[in-house]
Amino acid sequence: MSRSNTPTAEALQLQDSETPAGEEVQLRVLEASDSDTSTASSDSEDQTYVDRTKSSVEKLPEAKPAVTPPTKVLFLDGVRGLAAILVVTQHSKEYMQSLNLGAVAVDAFFVLSSFLLTWLFMKKSMKLLAQGAGVRSWAFALVDYFQKRFFRVYPLFALTAMVVSRLPFEDQHRYFLVKYPGEFALDQVLTFEFNHRQFVLWTLPLEIAYYFVIPVFVLAILKMNRFWWVAYRTSHMPLRPHIPTFLAGSLAAVVFVKLDLWVKRTGVEFRWWHTLLLRAVEGVVIAVLLSVCFIGLFFDWVHANPVPTAKGFPFVSALLTTIFVIEMLRPSCVSAMFEWSVLRYWGKISFSVYLLHSFVIWNPTISAQPKYFNRLFARVFLILLLATASYHVVERPSQLLAQRISRFLAARGAKQPGERGLVRFTCMERIAMRKRRAGVEMK
Repeated sequence: MSRSNTPTAEALQLQDSETPAGEEVQLRVLEASDSDTSTASSDSEDQTYVDRTKSSVEKLPEAKPAVTPPTKVLFLDGVRGLAAILVVTQHSKEYMQSLNLGAVAVDAFFVLSSFLLTWLFMKKSMKLLAQGAGVRSWAFALVDYFQKRFFRVYPLFALTAMVVSRLPFEDQHRYFLVKYPGEFALDQVLTFEFNHRQFVLWTLPLEIAYYFVIPVFVLAILKMNRFWWVAYRTSHMPLRPHIPTFLAGSLAAVVFVKLDLWVKRTGVEFRWWHTLLLRAVEGVVIAVLLSVCFIGLFFDWVHANPVPTAKGFPFVSALLTTIFVIEMLRPSCVSAMFEWSVLRYWGKISFSVYLLHSFVIWNPTISAQPKYFNRLFARVFLILLLATASYHVVERPSQLLAQRISRFLAARGAKQPGERGLVRFTCMERIAMRKRRAGVEMK
């Protein structure tokens, strides 16, 4: 599927110079405001918000509320980055070709997208329901949701399609597997015609179609107070056979939100045996996941695979989402490993990697290099360079535009019909805050 078109978990960095001496700085994750995991994506717009809570020695001591541990989502960027690398590996036609790790990566992208977006939209919906929000507030929330999704994935997709349409047929065939001259019809590609989804472009329409399912799914879950589990997957087809994969991520998000709220409401503390039990379950799930991905391992050493071999890609969505939920409830070395900055950077640019990597791995000049490591390092470096440029030239400006539209919609949504001057008041409030901040620095 795709790459980092869902919110990523890029955190705000607090530099030492920004932290006044003598003040305690507490980091806590605020309620996710919306707008892609991206993800991925690759976009700090959605998942993690870091708040600075300062307790000055000059203030009277106050009773501190119980501090809940932060919800760790940074590792999901690393998972997305690893998935992007696996897609490149699969399409290279050179590395680990006996395995179908690209299929696992596609599942990971689908699950990440549905998990993060469902989580964010569910939190937003719960807040609106608790506030008894009217039609106006819901309308602004939905418009904001869809405009963020549009600007996250469509600009780069459209630009890539336009570039490919201008290439001679030989290059279209080489880089995007176009079968005959004229097959790549730009208007039909941009409107997601089923027979015009060449190469990696087949996943974008599926993901975008599921964006419309998420609001309906979330509201149905919140109204019905129950959910179900589906575990089946096929590949390279329209959205319908892929829905179970997306649903696995959405259901996992529902489970996590419900568990997280229950833990906070009841004040439950994890004891050592709780953690031990979670780690045992997680260990078994990881063992099964690796055995499925690498077609063996524990299936050879411990017990044969009880699931009969079927056509299509292996279904790993339930395994992935189980790991996600456990790691977000009780982080371990697994999430710490995926928080490695290299994997997180690949996750940040993974959408560009996913769409553009074929221009590098199938370039005749690089493929003609006789030495293995010359080809390997040339591909890695050039893909990183191309994807980084694409991210900063196309993706990031699109995200910033979406954020500006989101702020505008938030201001309009908070404004009652007939009320005037809200935006101006907000600007004056910012000026007042800057003055107060300047006064503190002078002291």
